[in-house]
Amino acid sequence: MTPSLAMDRREVLKLGGATAVALLASVGRVSATALPSGTAVSTIVLADPRYAESLIFAASLERQRAKVMALASDRARTWSDVVEPLLPAGLHTLAGLTLESDLFVLERLTAHSGGRNCYVGLHDWRCGQGSVHRLSATIELDPIAMALVTGKERWAESLGEALGRTKMENREERRLAFNCPMPVARGPRFFVSWLIRWTA
Repeated sequence: MTPSLAMDRREVLKLGGATAVALLASVGRVSATALPSGTAVSTIVLADPRYAESLIFAASLERQRAKVMALASDRARTWSDVVEPLLPAGLHTLAGLTLESDLFVLERLTAHSGGRNCYVGLHDWRCGQGSVHRLSATIELDPIAMALVTGKERWAESLGEALGRTKMENREERRLAFNCPMPVARGPRFFVSWLIRWTA
């Protein structure tokens, strides 16, 4: 008797989880214990291992010298164990492409140490064809918008590249909203990209 090759939903989810972990390992994830106390890190990208887009975004920033760390299910612990200890050593920027709820928690955790959003992008595929993007920033916004408009299938990578090259000079807050004929996200149909900065 030949064994069945059919997979049930649980096996598909397990396979997906294993693939996400492998992708995270391939982008050079750094754990909190791998960074000795006092290590100088200016930018950290928190990657959610459940979503390929988050990992791709993180990898594009890692190529620009950011350190990539996994966003643990306990967001408060990610903050206290991974991010907060690096502030005295010169951490200036925290970035991510995550769910909106993750940003909500991280904003509150970083606020007491002086961290503030300098960029937030809402990326929404729930409205039918294409995608809707709503961006707000106190940094240069045009290259970020252009990366999304021209990025198409590789939008997460293009977005990370643009954010990594953007000058962090303070400007008046600017907002943009536009539609893109971009393929549906493989993960959730709503992502948030963001940069939180600490200034002296």
